[in-house]
Amino acid sequence: MAISVKDSEGVKLLIEKVAKAVGVSPEELIEYYEWKANLEKLEKTGMKKMTREEAIKFLQSQKGKREISEEEAIELYYEVKEEIKKWRLIEKRLKELGLE
Repeated sequence: MAISVKDSEGVKLLIEKVAKAVGVSPEELIEYYEWKANLEKLEKTGMKKMTREEAIKFLQSQKGKREISEEEAIELYYEVKEEIKKWRLIEKRLKELGLE
């Protein structure tokens, strides 16, 4: 009989202990690893970073195609920036503990 790793009490305990050591909730720790996995997938695609000029050109090409105001875009930008800052801090703490 196979047991799901997700439902294992040992795994839950391990996640709780690591999260506590890092200073985040278990949910945030799991979200960090999901973010990390998605970031690795993006990096494998060979996607390069956009320059400021390329970003402006892309945004101008999207005018009228998407329903988002400039204010909403700015708000989204800062939300994402804060999320990335949070993930980088968790990553730093995990490295300090020798877990990353």
